[in-house]
Amino acid sequence: MNKLILTMLLLLTHVSSYAVSLAWEIPKDERVEITRTAAVKFLVNNRMQKIYQERNIIDLTCYEKKAEASSVRGRFSVYERGSVNEVFNLREQYPSEFEIDRQGRFIVPKKYLMPNLRNLPAFPKKDVAAGESWTEKADLVLYAFSIPFKLTFPVEYTLKEIGKKDTADVAVIQYRFVVDMDLAGGGYPADFPRKIIGKDEGVINWNISENCPMTMKEKYRMAFLFGDAGKQVRVNEFQMLIDTVMKMYKPVTKEERELARKELKKEIPDGVDVDTDRRGLVIRIGDVLFDFDSAGLRGDSREKLDRVADLLKRKYPDRELIVEGHTDSIGGRDYNRRLSVDRARSVAEYLKGRAGADKLSYRGFGADRPIAGNDTKEERRKNRRVEIIIKLQ
Repeated sequence: MNKLILTMLLLLTHVSSYAVSLAWEIPKDERVEITRTAAVKFLVNNRMQKIYQERNIIDLTCYEKKAEASSVRGRFSVYERGSVNEVFNLREQYPSEFEIDRQGRFIVPKKYLMPNLRNLPAFPKKDVAAGESWTEKADLVLYAFSIPFKLTFPVEYTLKEIGKKDTADVAVIQYRFVVDMDLAGGGYPADFPRKIIGKDEGVINWNISENCPMTMKEKYRMAFLFGDAGKQVRVNEFQMLIDTVMKMYKPVTKEERELARKELKKEIPDGVDVDTDRRGLVIRIGDVLFDFDSAGLRGDSREKLDRVADLLKRKYPDRELIVEGHTDSIGGRDYNRRLSVDRARSVAEYLKGRAGADKLSYRGFGADRPIAGNDTKEERRKNRRVEIIIKLQ
């Protein structure tokens, strides 16, 4: 055996015996943004019913740091995009406040539904070397029924390898869990399934250097069996391929937000305003984008949006963007809500490719969030607007 081969074997032996400590660590006042994007197939009795994409964006800010845990509060936002849609629609949001200990266990008060998937990944207290495996319990909270229901199951993990990405030490972790729960005869509400079966398997890239997640890919399948014994059974099945990306953000002060507003204001086109609120920057465009009773963009409005898109692409390529539509109070509530949604979608679809933004969504509020009264023509004009939120917090 020559010296080169012997040296390589010695190096491989050294790497395989290298053990690392795996732990969660969210620094005080910092925010972790977790973006989970799922390609979803929904089947009933093995027949395809719907194909769509669902996205969760989870914002958690550490407000208190303890020796063995991080106290976090934040918001879980759920978005949906149909197979023919270009942009995600913001469907619902849930607040939450809980603790994450260093091993990845979540301590969540009962009043919060989110996070609905808890304690994944979770780590042993001892150091782990490449090739080693461990098992920890996870929870899944199901809230589509008359009352929330929590499943608890073991998750099997294996540390496949330890490598480098840029300057960070990265652990590549494989995991797998199986759910097989019989609820028949258990005294559950009538709308509950008789049986729940499923599995999830994936790969996690974990930043060892900073004790936080980086990316995750998973293949998820869950089936719910409904119907009484002796009758026809209906099986609702969800199949998902899920990509998750995590990113840490430093806190942004009021002074920094105000400075960012002033810098953006220097380049923003005439007729467009820039404001700040607790979420970050707000680009406010009046009703000049649309003709009366229309959600189609006017030809002369596209130049304004092109300039806004260029600013977003240059200055905020990694930030979440939310396009919100608003109307005045003239007209019925349902009409105003629909018009505000359609106008927000038109702007979001126009910006998507031009701004190079992936974390882009839209929603409409109708007349529910005025910035002025609705008594005069000028006040109603101010309320008819589209706002682009650049999320900094």
